[in-house]
Amino acid sequence: MNWNESFAARTHLSRRSAVRELLKRTAQPGVISFAGGLPAPEYFPVDEIRTATRYLLEHRPSPALQYGETEGVGELRDWIAAHQSTAGLKLYRGNVVITTGAQQALELVGRTVINPGDRVLVENPTYLALLAAWRPLEAEFLGVSGDQDGLNPDDLSQVLRRPAKLLYTIPNYQNPQGTTLSLERRRRVLESSLQHGVVVVEDDPYGSLHYDSAPPPSLFALNAESCDGDSERLSTVHVGTFSKTVAPGLRVGYAVGSKSLIEKMVLVKQAMDLHTSTFNQHIVLELLRMGILEKHLQRLRPLYRERRDAMLAALGDEMPPEAVWTRPDGGMFLFVTLPRTVDTQSLLGRALAQNVAFVPGEDFHVGTQVRNTLRLNFSNSGPEQIREGIRRLAVEIRSELAGR
Repeated sequence: MNWNESFAARTHLSRRSAVRELLKRTAQPGVISFAGGLPAPEYFPVDEIRTATRYLLEHRPSPALQYGETEGVGELRDWIAAHQSTAGLKLYRGNVVITTGAQQALELVGRTVINPGDRVLVENPTYLALLAAWRPLEAEFLGVSGDQDGLNPDDLSQVLRRPAKLLYTIPNYQNPQGTTLSLERRRRVLESSLQHGVVVVEDDPYGSLHYDSAPPPSLFALNAESCDGDSERLSTVHVGTFSKTVAPGLRVGYAVGSKSLIEKMVLVKQAMDLHTSTFNQHIVLELLRMGILEKHLQRLRPLYRERRDAMLAALGDEMPPEAVWTRPDGGMFLFVTLPRTVDTQSLLGRALAQNVAFVPGEDFHVGTQVRNTLRLNFSNSGPEQIREGIRRLAVEIRSELAGR
């Protein structure tokens, strides 16, 4: 059987994820990994999950273990709807679909809205798994530039001189850069999108992981202000997850939007996987009922703040003066830019030989080839590991610069 002749044409548009491939190599003992967007495993709420699991099996085994609605467990959707409601717009469970992680929510939005050839606007650089999800849909990606204050509204206005279908953005502690979209820019981005009839997909996996001050109101909340209580007027889709704040292994995410959009996404999801794990949804629901989420966040924030500060300090101490990096107020990542003479894909091989891993920035960019950037994760390693890993990485960078 010649399988290459049997594959669908769209499979040739798919690429291996640089991060997923790296995780195979960084699982080896002794490797200091700044590669994956991994939470600190030693701080998973194991005891609380054990308690919730025991309660479900003893008191609610039938709903927890049975097939469920494609939309998700009703009570969990109620909690999310209430959490995303604003003073001017009350949401209901019909505005929410539970997904298998936020990644599936993004996949569902794309399959529901994007036609081949549709222009999709993304921050440049952007989340590479979003590109992987929407590339087989034959979207045309266009990058919008930004800086420490997030996506640039002036550049967005220039790009929107031609019609576009979607704008995808991570306004809070963006992946890969760690930047946060300012309130003034949020209003301008939303205004431009509304004016041009562009659907805004707001991906917010990190918004609760703030270490200095809470981020501005979400684009979704700002959009709700102009809806006069009618959710059908929403042009923003809010995507969230419990992966970064509870545990990624549960794979429970969600999308919130107009009822019409959610209904279409549910039809797509029915054909994809019937529904997200009912048992895992009920575990998350019990944790919420127990008040665990906020208590857990109160533990995580100072831990991750310490690790972020350790990485920033180490970069300042060890990196050559030609290197620059972002300074995130929250989340899990920062982004380093090196002189153009440095190819970070080549640098990765040298770093791995010293048991240090990062993600080269090339795959995060669209439209242009950028080979001198890299993403660093600070949530998964302790301060001492961070300092040693940055020291090793800086040695290789200095060697690379000296050699060129």
